Amino acid sequence: MRREGKRDPAIGIVAAALLVACAALLMEEAYGEEELVTELANGFTATHSADAPGRFEPFLYAPNGVFALGFLRVGASSLDLAVVHLPSSFPLWRATPARVADWSRPATLSFDGRMVLATGPGEGTVVLWSTLNVIGDTVALLNSSELVIRHYDLRSPSWRSFDSPSDTLVLDQNFTHSSPPLISQNRRFALRLGKTYMALHMEFYGGHTRPMYWQHTAMMAQPENATEPPVYGRLDGRGFYGLYLQGSNGDDNESVDKLAFDTFVQNLTGAFRRITLEDDGNLRAYYWTDGSKAWTSDFQAISGQCQLPTSCGAYSMCVPGEAGPRCQCLVNGTTGGTTSPPCAAEETADLCGAGQLFDVVRRSRVSLAYKERVPFETYKTAAECEESCAANCTCWGAVYNGDSGYCYLIGFPVETVVYEADDRKMGYFKVRKAQPQRSAARPRAMSPGVTAATVLLSLVLAGAGAYVGYWLWERRRRRRAGGVGMEQELTARPYRDLKSMDSSKNSFKA
Repeated sequence: MRREGKRDPAIGIVAAALLVACAALLMEEAYGEEELVTELANGFTATHSADAPGRFEPFLYAPNGVFALGFLRVGASSLDLAVVHLPSSFPLWRATPARVADWSRPATLSFDGRMVLATGPGEGTVVLWSTLNVIGDTVALLNSSELVIRHYDLRSPSWRSFDSPSDTLVLDQNFTHSSPPLISQNRRFALRLGKTYMALHMEFYGGHTRPMYWQHTAMMAQPENATEPPVYGRLDGRGFYGLYLQGSNGDDNESVDKLAFDTFVQNLTGAFRRITLEDDGNLRAYYWTDGSKAWTSDFQAISGQCQLPTSCGAYSMCVPGEAGPRCQCLVNGTTGGTTSPPCAAEETADLCGAGQLFDVVRRSRVSLAYKERVPFETYKTAAECEESCAANCTCWGAVYNGDSGYCYLIGFPVETVVYEADDRKMGYFKVRKAQPQRSAARPRAMSPGVTAATVLLSLVLAGAGAYVGYWLWERRRRRRAGGVGMEQELTARPYRDLKSMDSSKNSFKA
């Protein structure tokens, strides 16, 4: 009798391992053949899916794989075109169209000589952003994170994203006097370059009013020299933001100043750096190294929270303290600010329109963190300072220093002021009055005479209606009783009416 031997389980395990290894090799080979897209040619179109689950949809990559261009979801539901630092998911450049797109609607990015971001299919297409007056053959994303359009016949790119920054500057990106300003994501602050300085501004009324609240002047620049070229800025990998004079031939002429970061003395190299204008109005620098989990802060232009222009919001006061600053409302002194219900709504228009009324709030021991940037006049008393502001509809408030006599006039909506323990420092602030709500028109009441006439007319009409009803009922009753027929009734009635009319005429003549 033949006995069948049992199979060795080790053989099955080895066979299964070989199958898994072969499958892994095949998958690696298949995915290895799928290279990242590093260049877009004419005729390219990328389509945003309205139900895309992620926050970022990339379709163009830098050769180093660190940066990508794609559709970015901003906030809860807005769409933008952005270059993103992939390890941190931070957008370094955004198209920031004036008309915000909805993430839940289809959108496309097409390239046919120029890039066009549009939303809506067919005849409903709306262009949100485009590279105007540009013709090119290809689009590429460089290892520096710069997005460029190249023309085969030109050595230099015909369009560069570095020339149109959003809220961030990166390594070796020139920022010039003629560059568009850096605008914070909330559109409330801006960084601009003057001839010899860089400055931060608040943005009111769509940028028509833009008071300065921070300024850094190049130490070696000569503002009195009319022939000296303006400065430009550039972020340096050695850990500083440099200001330079532009040479006549376009080359660097000389360095005129350096804003040193914390790592400048450490000689930290090989890090990727950025400097960003953030939503609190501060300008901050960060760096990222291989293996980082988060950006490391390296510099901030304004060090104290109470020195920021809107740290506590509109019509509020920032009070320094050992436990940290706290916010207080100017109007009633209650706690308020950015972490509590706001003290007042942000203003979007001035007080110069017809019918604009305002209340007045006065507070002592107040000052402005950026008073050196605010125009001032000199008066002997606080009352004179108040009068100069009260007579001007573009003035929202004034802060008076009784020691120097300086009257700082606030020509923009009141934001955060700073507490100072000095009774000689007094504030005068205008608060817009709420416009009275017009109630729905009420029906006009009738006079007593009209009311009596109306009642009398109603009674007459009711009586006439009752008489007609009784007459019809009586006529039907007579017909049933065999009285005057219907035809005789209709013939006899006009005759009797005529006789009554004749008798009435005779009586009138008499």
